[in-house]
Amino acid sequence: MGIEQCLQLFLANMPKNESLLSATTYFWSNTINAIIFGHGPMTPTLLDIKMLTGLDITSLANPISLKNKSEYKIKTKAGGGWSGYIKRCRAIGPITDEEHISFLNLWLERFIFCGTTCGPTANFLHLAQAIHEEKSIPLGKFLLKAAYQILGQATVRLLMGSPVKHGGPWWFIQLWLNLYAVNLINHRTLQELKFP
Repeated sequence: MGIEQCLQLFLANMPKNESLLSATTYFWSNTINAIIFGHGPMTPTLLDIKMLTGLDITSLANPISLKNKSEYKIKTKAGGGWSGYIKRCRAIGPITDEEHISFLNLWLERFIFCGTTCGPTANFLHLAQAIHEEKSIPLGKFLLKAAYQILGQATVRLLMGSPVKHGGPWWFIQLWLNLYAVNLINHRTLQELKFP
């Protein structure tokens, strides 16, 4: 389904570096969607998404086919947070289509797009069903949009004097910063870094 490399990233259990993310928002420009450094602007690109996550960036994003509602109804507001969601969606025996779509919905909501809610929603259920049906969807484009969006929101919050919230795909921004800023920050070289 084209998500295996991205799934492996979450096994690495990368801790959130809030200082790095906060510092980045101070240099983010909403006008050009880039971080303004002394040597010039830098921004995450679709090629960075493909290289780091392996997600599809080449499929067309047909809004008509992607905005369809899922044929599965998953109870997301029944309470119990994520653990309650997992208990409600799992069954004994072979994995059903509904269970697989429930898992993909959880993965998209909690790990890829990192929604701000403390429990599951059905916001990505249509994408989960499209992945399950092995449709070509440009998840990488959606991820880049979400990354730009949270950096833009963080910048606005800084200008208003409000605290910056690091919801959304902070993990991708941090991974991208670690890749490109490894020589600027006192980190090990890329050859020394390992995934499990």
